[in-house]
Amino acid sequence: MRPAGYLVHGAEAGRGTAYNYVMAGNGLFLEAEGPLITARVLLAGARVRGLPSLEELLELRHGMVPGHLLGLAVDVMATGPDREMYAAIAWNDGEYQVVVPPQEAGRGHVEYETVPGTVVNAHSHGRMGAFFSSTDDADDQGFAVSVVVGRLNTLFPQIESRLCIYGYFAPLSLGQVFDYRW
Repeated sequence: MRPAGYLVHGAEAGRGTAYNYVMAGNGLFLEAEGPLITARVLLAGARVRGLPSLEELLELRHGMVPGHLLGLAVDVMATGPDREMYAAIAWNDGEYQVVVPPQEAGRGHVEYETVPGTVVNAHSHGRMGAFFSSTDDADDQGFAVSVVVGRLNTLFPQIESRLCIYGYFAPLSLGQVFDYRW
């Protein structure tokens, strides 16, 4: 007989269609799996006796994104440092590609068409710093990597990145997503 049981309050335990909460010996995790990305992030650390520990995970199904593609996206964004701009890095035809879809942009907004196969959503903040705004939080409700680029009027723009899992956000380093061997 086990001294401890594990219950899920208010529901039968089972797998979700978008993501799952996983209680482990070191806390509560969020797991999601899609055709392009598999991820596990720690939502809250806690010691839970009797359960094995887990580690965070980010797996890009087609390998790391070539770093020069982010450089290309930043170069395109730098052509308009006085307005926001969007570029997707998508998996299409067996390779990662930069796609700049039709968009309407201004100093503090950008509206764009969704790009199928998107792994990385990248947008600029023009001359402002790189940060995720409340508008970005509202927009980033899918399952992808999100990148924001700022200070496009300088020699070295600022870049911030995060993993977005249906309204949950986890900071990422660029080295977790982009392969910079060049």
